[in-house]
Amino acid sequence: MKLIDKNSLKTNLLVHPYESNPDYFSYVNIFHYSSDGKVAVGYWEAPKGWIEFTFTGFHEVNYIIEGEMEITSNGRKITAKEGDCFIINDGDTARWEMKKFTRTFFYLYPLTKQIRDMIASWKKK
Repeated sequence: MKLIDKNSLKTNLLVHPYESNPDYFSYVNIFHYSSDGKVAVGYWEAPKGWIEFTFTGFHEVNYIIEGEMEITSNGRKITAKEGDCFIINDGDTARWEMKKFTRTFFYLYPLTKQIRDMIASWKKK
């Protein structure tokens, strides 16, 4: 058993850059990998702003802890607020617009070598 308290979530943050918006950064703490290496669980925080990307080879589940975002994917738009959960599937192209500072928990699966390499390239905050 392991406790991940709110202070530890906000430490060891990695800076997550985005090619779609080079002036925008979010911050990530991947705090758990499944023993089989197929799932990553993390904490994500992002300021107001936007990002776009295509999910290739994995799915992502997000639970909004705080904040609000609009996600447009494949012609469909949703608004996710505190307490909401949403899923982005492999192959989806999505635009996320954070309406205000936002924090989420997220789950990535399956965790591919490409995703592991991307995470390894991020620098500490």
